[in-house]
Amino acid sequence: MTQTVAHCNLIARRNGEHCHAHPQLMLGWRGAMDYEFSPGGERLVLGQAAILPPGERHLYLGRDDDCEVLVLDLDADDPCLTALEQSCELNLRESLFARPRALSLPPPLLPMVELATRQLKAPRSEAQARLLNHQLAILFVSQLSELVDTGSPEEGAHERLSAQRLDAFIDELLATPPDNALLADAFHLSQSQLHLLCLRDFGVTPQQYVMNRRLLWARFWLRETRRAVSEIAYDLGFSDVSSFSRAYRRRMGHSPSAERKAERRLVNHP
Repeated sequence: MTQTVAHCNLIARRNGEHCHAHPQLMLGWRGAMDYEFSPGGERLVLGQAAILPPGERHLYLGRDDDCEVLVLDLDADDPCLTALEQSCELNLRESLFARPRALSLPPPLLPMVELATRQLKAPRSEAQARLLNHQLAILFVSQLSELVDTGSPEEGAHERLSAQRLDAFIDELLATPPDNALLADAFHLSQSQLHLLCLRDFGVTPQQYVMNRRLLWARFWLRETRRAVSEIAYDLGFSDVSSFSRAYRRRMGHSPSAERKAERRLVNHP
């Protein structure tokens, strides 16, 4: 049985044709490699990847002497992959390996490819090498699964999150702030998609976005009403005033009481 491993494969100017009984991911690293599979012909270079489901026959041809590919061979029954599916609500056979395809990697993943190849070539014991190869393979499966999930045609309607819709949903649940599962379900996304879209569109995680929205309401109530700080804290879902004060200070740079005093000085200034 094939183990889940990452390894560097020096193609150089070799060519051939084969298929594997296991799923495989190929990522461009050095030089260029042309390959053909059922969707057609593609060129694998740094920044490009190929997803090959089990049994997908493909041809390959190295275009230069230093052509090298980062290859991930995957055991479909690997318990770590099963755990990944459960934690991210994925079915790899129906998502990542549903069909053969070529992918363009986002720029943030390119340094990860370079780091992985350096780590794979660094001297270490056999046991350490096995562990590292396995960990790197799982890491790339996770990253590419999210990329396929957010980039699939059926998810085209979710290319961007609507801040207005997100704010309105959070505002209805200020006293019992929504967790990621509830947010994802409301917007018909997986939790991994929600996380990626929030980071891309707003620069924060979903829970950071929720917290920011709650604290914006806190600032409004502190400035515009005379409601007690404790009442505001509980209405925003905080378990006590001290946790609310800590969160407010981290976000605004000062305490809730300081916010209210500053607003009163502005109002009373001649």
